[in-house]
Parts: sequence; C-alpha cells; structure tokens
Amino acid sequence: MISRSKLFYKSLLFSVLFTNLIIAQEELLTEVKSELSDEEKQFRKLNFYNYRGTNVFDLGLGVSTIFGDYKDSNFGFYYRAGYKRSISPSLYIGVTANGYNLAFTETEESSEMDLSLLSVDFNLEYLFIPTEYFSPFIYGGLGMNMNTDSDNDTNTMKAQVGFGFEVLIVDKVAFKVFYEYNYSFDDEMEILIGDASNDKFMRLGIGVNFYFGGEQQKQKVQKNVKTIMNSNPIIPNN
Repeated sequence: MISRSKLFYKSLLFSVLFTNLIIAQEELLTEVKSELSDEEKQFRKLNFYNYRGTNVFDLGLGVSTIFGDYKDSNFGFYYRAGYKRSISPSLYIGVTANGYNLAFTETEESSEMDLSLLSVDFNLEYLFIPTEYFSPFIYGGLGMNMNTDSDNDTNTMKAQVGFGFEVLIVDKVAFKVFYEYNYSFDDEMEILIGDASNDKFMRLGIGVNFYFGGEQQKQKVQKNVKTIMNSNPIIPNN
C-alpha cells in the first residue's frame, strides 16, 4: 500500500526540481549557442541527423497509480507504443497507444478494485538538446480513456503532461525515463469508479526511442556546411 498524499507531494517536488534543472540547462545552452560561429552552428545541426532523425518509434513500460479520495491505492502495470514526427529538430508531434491498470480500495468496507484501461494520446513534445547524446524533454496534449471492461463500455477525454530525459545508447537508439500526470475531464461516465471529483492518475516508466529518416534534410545541411567552409577557407600562415 502507498500513501496518496506522500506520493502526490513527492511527485510535485520531483516536478519542481526537474523544471529547475531544465531551465538552468536551457540558459546554459543559450549562452553556448550565442558564442558559436555560423560553421559551428551548422555542424551542431548536422548532429541531429547523425544522432537522431525525423521519425521516432516510441516503446515504453512502467507503473501507474491513481490519486483521489480512496482508502488505499497501489501501483499497476503500464505499457505504451507510439510514433512521433519532427516539426523541427526540437519539436515533435505524436500519438501513443497506452494500456495500464489502476488498483485501489474505495472505502474500509469495499474490496480492492483493479481496472484495466486503454488510452490513445496525442502530444506535442519538446526535446531540449536534440544535437547531443543526452537531452531532457517535456510534452503535453489530449487523450481518450477507454475502459476494457465489456460491461462498462465507456470513454472520456483527458489531458496529460509529462517530462523526462533520454540518453542515446547508440546512434538512432535512445533510452528514456519519464513521468506523466493525467487529468480526466469527466467523472460522471464512471470510467474510473471512485470519488466525486475528476479522476487524476500518474504513469511512470522507462522506454526506448528508435529514430529514423531525415536523409534529405541531412544532405541540405551538409551542402550548407560546405558552402560556409568554401566561403571561409582556412589560410595557413606563411
């Protein structure tokens, strides 16, 4: 069993600390970028296509748990699979299919419930340092919750926001850790049977991103790098 209040406040504290880390890293990155030459900036941009790509297959697994006025809540199993497409090296738009369990006890008199749920989520994701092996990221969007119980065939809209970091294991393959907070807009459909307020739950996991694509964009950047180098030749001292 876990304490709902302790879990919530620990999640909030972790969110604040992670946000401060991202802000500090972004400020440092902005300072570094301002000191780079045009040639160096193009080489860094080229790293995005060497390390990553314009398309991503997203796989993950972890745990999920619900927040609310329940006697007890436990961790359930969570898994996901998705696809993302880059709008720019830092910005992605994507969709994920998620399966997860929420286990909780409503009152002293009731027995533990274990709900199996599905969701389809649409997100915008921002990758802070797409030209490096390590990068934090943050994402958010809207989704649809669906109950897999045939006796309770309902669905409801929700919103989600998440953050984490990824590390490239090898080029095009990144290991990631992420935390996600979900808020359901409608509790009246009773997709999650529980307290009177709208349902709130978290999903915490690890996963792998498989990058591919972007060869045409890479060739354009390479041509631009060659143009800059030709216009700024290195002349040795006599």
